[in-house]
Amino acid sequence: MLSTWRCWLDNFAGGAVSLSRSPKVTALSKWTLLETCLTANKLVFLGTFYPVDLPCLDYHQLNPDSDKGPASLHSDTKSFRLPGGAKVNVTHENTGRLMLFGEEDPPHSLLALHMPADETQVVAVYLHGKWWPISDVLKTSSKSRDGLIFVESVMERVILFLLSQIIFGVLERPLGENMYFSTHSAWECGKILWQDGEAVAFYTIKKKGSLCDGCTGQSYLLPVLDTVFVRTHWRRNGLALQMLQDFCTSMSKERVLGISYPISTSMYGVCKKYLETHQEQRERLYEVEAPGDWSQRRNVWLSIQLQHRQAHSESFMALFNESGCACPEESPHSAQAVERKLINTKGKVSLTYFMSPY
Repeated sequence: MLSTWRCWLDNFAGGAVSLSRSPKVTALSKWTLLETCLTANKLVFLGTFYPVDLPCLDYHQLNPDSDKGPASLHSDTKSFRLPGGAKVNVTHENTGRLMLFGEEDPPHSLLALHMPADETQVVAVYLHGKWWPISDVLKTSSKSRDGLIFVESVMERVILFLLSQIIFGVLERPLGENMYFSTHSAWECGKILWQDGEAVAFYTIKKKGSLCDGCTGQSYLLPVLDTVFVRTHWRRNGLALQMLQDFCTSMSKERVLGISYPISTSMYGVCKKYLETHQEQRERLYEVEAPGDWSQRRNVWLSIQLQHRQAHSESFMALFNESGCACPEESPHSAQAVERKLINTKGKVSLTYFMSPY
């Protein structure tokens, strides 16, 4: 355990917060202080640290003293004060375990504190021997943790879980949203986007060759962008576009790429903006259902063009109805004319017709 902390301090020495930056802490006194803290089973911070900044090499280290329930946590944690000032009592009734992964993964969990009247409103999780508000778990003190970073460590897995299941799933869920993210697996490939010391977005990928599920034995035939999420406060800043571009450029050797079906309306907007400026990607990006056979793929740019034409047609029809003119669809001759344009001699939809830009 001591060697883990020493390694952590050495790795953190050049970061935003470092013991070595204090002129009063020499190399010798640094280790003496560390050993004293470990012996006393306490942590003394010379700066602001967050869970992701602390060493955690195993999921069992997340909450080693919480197996016996709230009564055994700490004598002084009868209540927990939220960042806004409200106080929540820590009792058996408003604590519970959140499973980090799916049924086919190891049964690792977090001890969570929720509001007494609503168990879906998780306000804190128990990590490193204390309760942390959700907002603090999503922060970092390390300046090196910036931009898109692969999810690798135990705490980064925890943050991915909180972003997908707690932040998107409950706390920042848009009104009328009926889509939920499935719990990511313990080996899910993904990146978290860090900005100004906070985890603000993420995306995950189904790798080519990875299993679709544990039942069918089928594997993905192409890399698939599976989930994308940007926190409310950081939206409309081009972050989703940044993640889509990162996905496409990081898979430069793949001829085709997928985006999981169904693509949301907002994600279609992101794809449209990206493909308008990256025309070379139009033949490469597909909306796919697992495992991604050609019969399960639909070209994203083609779908965008079809949606645009449909919207244009509906607007055109509305104008005709308002003016009292006859509806063009009532004429069999006009319908046949449109049909001749859309169908080529082989009876297939003409891709060139739909792909022509406006």
